[in-house]
Amino acid sequence: MVKHFDVIVVGAGLAGSAAALTMSRSGLNVCLIERATAPGEKNVTGGVLYGKVLDDLIPDWQNKAPIERWIVKNGIGIVTSKSLTLFQFETEDFYNPPYNSCTINRANFDLWLAQQAEEAGATLVTNTLVEDLIFKDGYVKGVKTQRPDGELEADIVICADGVNSLLAQKAGLRQKDIAPHEVGIGIKEVWLLPIEKINERFGLEDNQGSAYEFIGTFLNGVHGGAFLYTNKKTLSLGIVVNLGSLQKAAVQPSMLLEEFKGQPQIQKFIEGGTLVEYSAHMVPEIGLEMVPKLYGNGVMVAGDAAGFVVTNGFTFEGMNYALASGKAAGHTAVHAIKNGDVSAKALAAYKDKINESFIGKNLETYRKVYHVLGNPRLRKEYPQIIEEIAKDLFLFDGKPRPKLAKMVKSITGKKVAMWQVIRDGFDIWRYM
Repeated sequence: MVKHFDVIVVGAGLAGSAAALTMSRSGLNVCLIERATAPGEKNVTGGVLYGKVLDDLIPDWQNKAPIERWIVKNGIGIVTSKSLTLFQFETEDFYNPPYNSCTINRANFDLWLAQQAEEAGATLVTNTLVEDLIFKDGYVKGVKTQRPDGELEADIVICADGVNSLLAQKAGLRQKDIAPHEVGIGIKEVWLLPIEKINERFGLEDNQGSAYEFIGTFLNGVHGGAFLYTNKKTLSLGIVVNLGSLQKAAVQPSMLLEEFKGQPQIQKFIEGGTLVEYSAHMVPEIGLEMVPKLYGNGVMVAGDAAGFVVTNGFTFEGMNYALASGKAAGHTAVHAIKNGDVSAKALAAYKDKINESFIGKNLETYRKVYHVLGNPRLRKEYPQIIEEIAKDLFLFDGKPRPKLAKMVKSITGKKVAMWQVIRDGFDIWRYM
């Protein structure tokens, strides 16, 4: 028996649940389909959520959502085999509500957000794989699941099924397979430590948290970076490395992770901890260049499936983009259903919403950052140069200290030609 809904959302991640919640609250009959046995079960992001985008979706979310810690310290670390140069930002402005960002456990947070959609009236169907779309007269009209009686019809389908969205491809929104250079593989380890140890090692109190991103020689020239986030009782530690770059370097990502966590200053953070979780997942990497067509007749794409991840070299954001794009798709669907027009022309309003929001503007602003971060000197020569400058700055050997400019020129010129340093600096200035 075929069941009909106003809208079917495929994928109960952040984008999918935000869309389902938005539409259910507006009175639409919504089905939210998740292939895992529970929302969040297959999401491994160990990351930082900038939650302001939730404010109008769930106004008191900061008191209700399963939060690990509120971030009060952000940092960028430059790592060599012997040293860690850390640039850290801490402000009392982040100490109190409304907090700027937090760490979350996706298994807990995604389940909670899907439950908000359910309470608003959405039908949540788990443990169900969507295999194909149903087409009628040039319109997407539903989905085919792997279940024997698994055809579900709808006026609109929202594809929020992750970075490698086969449904977006079947809908004709993405014309080709994802290329290796367009995605990264994130590997995350979760280390269990006593709360007191975490607070002591990171200089935190109560539910305060910290978030650090790293680049350095541990990457062996591969395009990518590492991260270390504090949770309530655990640390999330891992790397995100570009698949295309890995292929060229013929390096295993697990080796890069071992190199990172074995570095002496990094090792101190997890020392005495117990490894309780190991996971890996693909993530979009190159921003605007991999964003597909966002809408068609009876169909839209949101979240990672739309490639909505942006890095500016200091932060790597995707979860807030997923939430915002899910909301935008949901609002667009509500308007289209109530006006009885689900054509591509009507759903084009979704792209307008994206372009007018921080999603579209940041994708455009930072569209070249991926290429700047692909510079191999950021992961070899420059970390070594920063290490030597720092050593000269803080070392006292009884000799007169040269001026900083002379020191930098001397150390830099030994490893990278000055014209190349100026050119790299100009690219960073222009695009980051």
